[in-house]
Amino acid sequence: MDELFTKAVSRLQHFPFMGRRGAITGTREIIPHESYRVVYQVEAQAVSILMIIHTARKWPPNKE
Repeated sequence: MDELFTKAVSRLQHFPFMGRRGAITGTREIIPHESYRVVYQVEAQAVSILMIIHTARKWPPNKE
């Protein structure tokens, strides 16, 4: 599993916009495994991984 995430995230270095637009404005998402999504943000000179979340969890969370 760790290898799957490593490969998926390492591709972001060359293709930062390969993921779909995220559920939260300004984010993008990739699905390296059917049960997990990686939420990330593309900045001027970097890609920031914001979270890895299980697909069974509600995303985005409710605002309360």
